[in-house]
Amino acid sequence: MNYSAFFEAATRFPPYPYQEKLAEGPWPDRLKIPTGLGKTGAVALAWAYRHLEGSPDAHTRLVWCLPMKVLVEQTADVIEGWLASLEPTFSSAGKTLPRVQRLLGGHVDADWTNTPEVPTVIVGTQDMLLSRALMRGYGMKRYAWPMHYAWLHNDALWVFDETQLMGVGVETSAQLAGLRKKLGSFRPTHSLWMSATLGDQQLDTVDHPLEKLGPPLSLGEKDFQHDAVVKRTRSKKSATKAEATVAKDVDISELVSNVLKEHQEGSLSLVILNRVSRAQEVFEGLLNAGRTLENTALLHSRFRRGDRAKHMEMLKAEGDRIIVSTQVIEAGVDISSKTMFTELAPWSSLVQRFGRCSRGGEFHDARVFWVNIEPKDEKDDLCLPYTLKELDESRAILSSLGDVGPESLSSVNWQPTPVVRPVLRRRDLLELFDTSADLSGDDLDVSRYVRDSSSPDVFVYWRSWEGEKPSEKDKELQSPHEEELCRISISQAVKFLKDTAYSFNHLTERWELCGKSVVPGKTYLVPASAGGYTPELGFTGKKLKKGEEVEVFKTSEVEPESMDSDPRSFKKSWISLADHTEHVVTECKALLVSLGIDGQTSELMLRAARWHDAGKAHEVFQHVLAADKAPNPGTWAKSALEGNKPTRKFFRHELASMLIYKQYFPEDDLGAFIILAHHGKVRLSLRALPDENRPGAADTVFARGVWHGDVVRAAELGGGTRFDDTDLDLSFVRLGPNSWAERMLRLRDSPDMGPFRMGYLEAILRSADQRASAKEAGNV
Repeated sequence: MNYSAFFEAATRFPPYPYQEKLAEGPWPDRLKIPTGLGKTGAVALAWAYRHLEGSPDAHTRLVWCLPMKVLVEQTADVIEGWLASLEPTFSSAGKTLPRVQRLLGGHVDADWTNTPEVPTVIVGTQDMLLSRALMRGYGMKRYAWPMHYAWLHNDALWVFDETQLMGVGVETSAQLAGLRKKLGSFRPTHSLWMSATLGDQQLDTVDHPLEKLGPPLSLGEKDFQHDAVVKRTRSKKSATKAEATVAKDVDISELVSNVLKEHQEGSLSLVILNRVSRAQEVFEGLLNAGRTLENTALLHSRFRRGDRAKHMEMLKAEGDRIIVSTQVIEAGVDISSKTMFTELAPWSSLVQRFGRCSRGGEFHDARVFWVNIEPKDEKDDLCLPYTLKELDESRAILSSLGDVGPESLSSVNWQPTPVVRPVLRRRDLLELFDTSADLSGDDLDVSRYVRDSSSPDVFVYWRSWEGEKPSEKDKELQSPHEEELCRISISQAVKFLKDTAYSFNHLTERWELCGKSVVPGKTYLVPASAGGYTPELGFTGKKLKKGEEVEVFKTSEVEPESMDSDPRSFKKSWISLADHTEHVVTECKALLVSLGIDGQTSELMLRAARWHDAGKAHEVFQHVLAADKAPNPGTWAKSALEGNKPTRKFFRHELASMLIYKQYFPEDDLGAFIILAHHGKVRLSLRALPDENRPGAADTVFARGVWHGDVVRAAELGGGTRFDDTDLDLSFVRLGPNSWAERMLRLRDSPDMGPFRMGYLEAILRSADQRASAKEAGNV
């Protein structure tokens, strides 16, 4: 099938010439196409076509990075629809139809991480995706960070969509692209930035010089021979200063009245405000003036997923509608209004907003009203989240324009003011490869590399419990589902959470009162009685009426993990160590074949798979499994019982496995790392944790429940492999020459290995282990 037929089978429309060019040539670095002309379809379907054709640059993962959460569902839904239309095409060709995965925080479906060979579109916000690329994934279990890191840095096509809204995320994405080339990845990964208003200077970073990028792909002469392109690019939209203004002494009701006056019954009007609080006020004002929830909606980033989806249904509706929104409407939302009100904003943001008015050039009388903001000075919070200078620039431009159609906008000579932002450097990236928390249980803060904001976000969820504080025994409280998470800024969190919210410390296994110590990207539990949220307005931070509580979602079915728990080791039946090892080796072999890995790397991985659970033969772990109650004597990997608590706190069997492996393969540091890291709980650091059980002898080295001199009894590992009674040697845990830390840093910094390759191999064994465990439990 040629590409034109393929594209039409997915969309029911033939492709534009630039879309064909994108599908049939090498991936560009930049795509500069005006809004509404099919950038999403251009890239998504070009990627899918490469998979159908078996192209060598058909990256297994298409990573779609968006600036706003509100865009994730819409983008994912659209791509899913196209792929569903292509199912017969892929089926007849004997090819696997790509799947779509949304990253929204909370419990994240692990299927895509355990089947890295399946073509997958991963759609998420820059917060979710860049934090994962930095090994500090927001809104997810910390022990899963390395899996996401591995797959996002290897064999992936990153698409940064609507980059004008990403701020420092653009510089970070450029640095990651440059560092992947310098440090090396196991499989090639490419980055593509697309926007109608991207300033190239943001891509010109220390490890990603602009001079090495190819020319951007833009509309060509053949594109302008299409009526639809001409109609969109030459449409007219009158621009008028609104009667209402935003100032300290002006009531918001004036803007509400202005909107109602100019709204044309039976059509769609968009009202775009810069602050969530102002959007909530205008929305409430419209309802108080007689509008209803059937014809009025509110869009912003401080909703829980289900409530936001109800408001977003208005985007697909027809007829008389007024939608009040924040900046979330600027990017990627396929909506076209006849009338628009927008507050002053930076010029690049206004250009995007104007694209949501008469998007297809279908209204000859489209109107845009810009709302002046009159701050007292540059410190006035009326300007936020922008600066007074940015607003002044836009006011000056608009004052000279009577039309904001594409042709008029293209004549505006404007360049963004250079902004000094934190730049991710090689040293920063390398340090983040170690996932160890500090002694208080906190992690390195990556928020300055993820998003521009003096007030980054955290996640909150509401639950009810008995007693004054949540109980550590109530495991359901520890695992929020993505449906119940709500993003709020740290400035909001400090005010709202300090005396009511809790976070769970996985090192101490205790709930801790939030106080003023709020960490970006962290998840906090709030009592439902504290209020602060309604389905109509989203997060407000305000108390509800007496006796009312925030609606609590169905509790999560996800089992939480602590440092010394091994939930996958307690299944429906007893499984011997030899049998489980054989299952993992089988899965690992299949993964290596599907990923095209052979030779010495394959041999190393299969050897690591064979030895990865040798430490389960340790008497502490056999006690945890309650092996003395097994139907037959032997060494077990899985138990049919609930098991016992470890006799040593924080005991990690994979550390014992690595130490046994080193006795037999003393020179293989990479294999040892892969074995040690296969649960994500122990990786580069082997220090002891607070409150560990200590050996009787004060000078005995210990870490993660394993003591120097422990004897692990002989065991079978399947495939004719066994080990004899082994004394565990922890001497290289101590810092110094040839220590574990030094060896790992040597691997991490090696030009032949590096963090991206290490992470990839680590994830392969972990996927094989989880796939084997799922089959043993009958879940596959």
